[in-house]
Amino acid sequence: KATDFAEVFEKACKRKLDDIVLSPGKPVKVMLFPKAAGVEDAFRIVGKPAAFEYKYDGFRVMINKDDGGEIKIFTRRLDDVTRQFPDIVEFVKNNVNAKSFIIDCEAVGYDSKTKIYQAFQAISQRIRRKHHIERLVKELPIELVVFDIIFHDGNSLIGEEFGNRRELIEKIVRQEKFKITLADQIISEDAKEVETFYAKALEEGQEGLMAKSLSAPYKPGARIGHAVKLKPEDKDFDLVITGAEWGTGKRAGWLTSFDVSCLGKGGELLDMGKVSTGLKEKREEGLSFDEMTEMLKKLVLSEGGRKISVEPEIVVSVQYQNIQKSPTYSSGYALRFPRILRLRPDRGKGDIATLKEIESEAEK
Repeated sequence: KATDFAEVFEKACKRKLDDIVLSPGKPVKVMLFPKAAGVEDAFRIVGKPAAFEYKYDGFRVMINKDDGGEIKIFTRRLDDVTRQFPDIVEFVKNNVNAKSFIIDCEAVGYDSKTKIYQAFQAISQRIRRKHHIERLVKELPIELVVFDIIFHDGNSLIGEEFGNRRELIEKIVRQEKFKITLADQIISEDAKEVETFYAKALEEGQEGLMAKSLSAPYKPGARIGHAVKLKPEDKDFDLVITGAEWGTGKRAGWLTSFDVSCLGKGGELLDMGKVSTGLKEKREEGLSFDEMTEMLKKLVLSEGGRKISVEPEIVVSVQYQNIQKSPTYSSGYALRFPRILRLRPDRGKGDIATLKEIESEAEK
């Protein structure tokens, strides 16, 4: 099964991920997407023509339906969140015409009154909350955006070309606005056309674009360049918190400075310095020091003076101005003017930025 991690690791090492037997109802790692420097860089990586799709500001989910009709929803961390999303279960049950499948999707929030799409942070609590689900479904509605399929009616599709996989979801998904749709897409080899599409995505409140090779297979858990993401120049990385420091004065009682780390080439965590800005003093203003303190207190590994080390469970998006080399930190790099943008509860330490990505960005 795809959830036998020893098998996944062994086959990954042997470059035989295509040999993994997928089984609906069992979570599988999503394919990951490195960043591209721009449209021309995206074409260089994925080739021409390429598929360009909106990069939605939501959270990634893999939705499974087995031969018995049972539907399960997994996050990119492989957590089963089916219970939290009865609305998604209904959308899929009513609008996806297949006996069994595994589809790769983004769940995107929108305002129930204005129908304006919401940023990820506005709906992130739906992943964490296990109570008052019916109320949250009404208060924080979600549209499911389908962009890939890796299993269909008993057949694994991870070795199939992306262009063919896209054609299949166009056939089996009955789109219904504010319930379930396909990712907005163009196929192009013209940079100007793509730039126009990119601008349209940003105007509509989305994060950017995904560029995808039409001939590429699906590689679970891999960042290998079959697809890349295009985002505006505001730079940020997803990093994991590995330590923190207690505040003083009016912030005494809160953890106010946070050690963040990236993923090394061997899977080890490498520190990149401290972040002490971005959080709020009041919960109603956004992610607060109080909320972060509550989460990290449950993960303490050791304490010394005002400092603590914690289990690497909390992932945050960290914005920065630039990257500079630094012998102070084990990564060899530090972020200049770092700021916590948001919590990423849908991501684990295996999903954070890699040292290779840090090095690549630092060289620009």
